[in-house]
Amino acid sequence: MEKFLPTKKFRIKNWEFNLNPGPFNYKEHVCISAAANAGGVSAYAVEIISIQELFYGTKVNFLVGFLLLISTQMIGFGLAGFIRKNLVRPINMIWPKSLVFAAMFNTLHGNISETNDKVRFFYIAFISMFVWQFIPEYMFPWLASAAILCLIAPNNNTVKILGSAYKGAGILDFSLDWNAIGQVFPLFTPWWSQVNYYIGVVLAMCDAQKFPFFSSFSFDKDGNKYNQTKIIDPVTGSLNVTAYENYSPVYLSAAFAVSYCYSLMQPPAIICHVILFHGKEILERYRKTREEEEESDIHCKMMNVYSEVPYFWYGTIFIVMLIIAIILGYTSGANLPWWGVLLAVAVAAFMVLPMGIIAAITNWQLGLNILAELVCGFILPGYPIANVYFKTYGYRAMTQCLLFVQDLKLGHYMKVPPRNMFISQIWGTLVGCFVNYWTLLIIINAKRPYLDGTTTDPTGQWVGLHAQIFNTASILWGLIGPKRALGPGSMYKVIFWGFLIGAILPVPIYLLHRKFPKAKFNLVNIPVILFGLTTFPGSYPNFMITGFIASFLSQFYAFRYKHRWWKKYNYVMSAAFDSGAQIMMMVVFFCLNGVVKVGFPFNISARVIYKFKIFSLYVRSNTFIL
Repeated sequence: MEKFLPTKKFRIKNWEFNLNPGPFNYKEHVCISAAANAGGVSAYAVEIISIQELFYGTKVNFLVGFLLLISTQMIGFGLAGFIRKNLVRPINMIWPKSLVFAAMFNTLHGNISETNDKVRFFYIAFISMFVWQFIPEYMFPWLASAAILCLIAPNNNTVKILGSAYKGAGILDFSLDWNAIGQVFPLFTPWWSQVNYYIGVVLAMCDAQKFPFFSSFSFDKDGNKYNQTKIIDPVTGSLNVTAYENYSPVYLSAAFAVSYCYSLMQPPAIICHVILFHGKEILERYRKTREEEEESDIHCKMMNVYSEVPYFWYGTIFIVMLIIAIILGYTSGANLPWWGVLLAVAVAAFMVLPMGIIAAITNWQLGLNILAELVCGFILPGYPIANVYFKTYGYRAMTQCLLFVQDLKLGHYMKVPPRNMFISQIWGTLVGCFVNYWTLLIIINAKRPYLDGTTTDPTGQWVGLHAQIFNTASILWGLIGPKRALGPGSMYKVIFWGFLIGAILPVPIYLLHRKFPKAKFNLVNIPVILFGLTTFPGSYPNFMITGFIASFLSQFYAFRYKHRWWKKYNYVMSAAFDSGAQIMMMVVFFCLNGVVKVGFPFNISARVIYKFKIFSLYVRSNTFIL
């Protein structure tokens, strides 16, 4: 644009401008990235619309749906402005993912004589991954999940449960798909943090042979999928107790029930861990003046030349979104009262600082969704849509807040004026809500029978895993309620012991650290281990082995024994790999009709016809079906 647009100046009264924007600099690039990050995430509220459309038979009004997305995505933005002092400015709040973006921008926009080698390396890595990703993405989809155990014993159901990443624990399942491997951020998450996470993952698989590991559905007493429409009062949208007693209690797969227990351990473990290991730092940070921050961190000193975003701006967004949320609670059919919305946001505000500290140091963002579901389940039992609204405002307010904070840290590293970052993030979020809603409607219309479980997708791609989990949670925590489903007399009553266990677990680690300060017990992070324990059944475990190998080579071997190379190229390589893989995925989706993933190897002769209604195209392909 700099080379082609005219430089002639135009004048309108006292306002002068020209069409040529001038040289494209790294700060503009960072703002574009911040907008893309803010809008490029999957909006959590689409799951509410999904389950209402797919499982509750409710058509969601477009305006209600869009305002729901906007309010849930942006209410956390208001919170972000009030915790900048603790999560952005401190030097030890590193936010590892921001380092990757910073390395990429410095490489692409740095002095050519100084960054020429890194630029060349970036493009070689980018093109290599772009070309490679076409193979597991389209040509040979089984490379995304090569199950060694299934190859050895293809007809053994027990082996399938152990070895299949899509139907079991994924033991000895290798993936050569970088989009799968990249789920665990292997090239920039600290090694000690990865080890904690994988300890949790391994522990989660210890009893994999005992049950059908990965069912994310809820079941009735006969082993059929739980039909929540049988126990809902069609007038009030709440639980019909008589119908429930005549029908069946809700049953979960063992893995799903255990994952709930581990999830309930996380919030108290996080609070306890942060108080013990970081409490003193937090108090000292509040006492620090702006001048003292400048002395301890050069980034703070350089950023102080820019005008900060006033708290009033953040507060205004927060209040407006809160008002929208309260209105939706009454007008959308959710039956969530105003005090329920306030309580949901209060839970998020209370947990955002300890959650943010864990995320900034370990690169793992832990969940708050189970805690939010539990709280609402006790105060508003029998109202499933109110429960998912409460969960979304409580959980998403926190996660979006931390997403915004992470990008504010990137702006901090790259010396981008805070007000420019503010505008970029708002703009990106608004565009992202439109795209999220549009995409959701297209997919539901095109793939409804697969997503609601009426029929099975022969490709294994359109399974609606997150919608299934969201629906199961709405039944358990909202419709039936935790007191009835998990209380005294229930087979799942032990789940509530998770709170006490989670609060206790960090204490012995801290005492060992105080007793043996050189033994590095401070690197044992109980919240991250618990997060690893809850990875399944919410994710397919095809990333585990290859992700661990990639992390070991990058964060352990290269960091220790090839540190000069690691320092120069590691983050650049991570950015190149992620960019190349994701761009190829978009090319395949838009140009090759979205035929991305197929199941497991072994039926080479199978021929499946794919139909994707967005483009109304038919593609024949040799595929491998288990």
